[in-house]
Amino acid sequence: MDLKQQIENYVPVNEQEEKDKALLLEWLCEPEVFTRKNKKAHFTASAWVVNPARTKVLMIYHNIYNSWAWMGGHADGETDLLAVAEREAKEESGIEDIYPVSKNIASLEVVTVNGHEKKGEYVSAHLHLNVTYIFEAPEEQKLFVKPDENSGVMWIETDDIKNKSTEKWFIDRIYSKLIKKMKEI
Repeated sequence: MDLKQQIENYVPVNEQEEKDKALLLEWLCEPEVFTRKNKKAHFTASAWVVNPARTKVLMIYHNIYNSWAWMGGHADGETDLLAVAEREAKEESGIEDIYPVSKNIASLEVVTVNGHEKKGEYVSAHLHLNVTYIFEAPEEQKLFVKPDENSGVMWIETDDIKNKSTEKWFIDRIYSKLIKKMKEI
């Protein structure tokens, strides 16, 4: 099933997802939307990585946002966003043993990205058209920091995420939804 069908088949759980789903489908028709050449908006994928007991989430301390956050990144031309999310989780945390709990989309969101510097170059504010998947990984794997993107990697108890992340919108609109979904799986 291609990405358009996956998004069309996704059943939103709230108004935010309903509105964001419509935007994602609209943006699918735009040129270069799977690359950063589209300076207004482009597709990204995130990995919500849980331990087998579903009590912890693997998160990184994101250098740009100065907050504990989920892992993920740009599609960079790839349309298989499940593969993008898995690749990004491995790159950003060092985990190797990871598998999708489901190949179905777990969450949809349009995320605003403030202007920032990356590798010494200014990046203007833009939108991330994000698709999230839930993965599982054992906790005992060796973790490492990817210094150009994060300055920490750790398993965080789900009840403690609201105390670790400084991004209220993410906590209220995304992380709380994903915590609920991971417990239902």
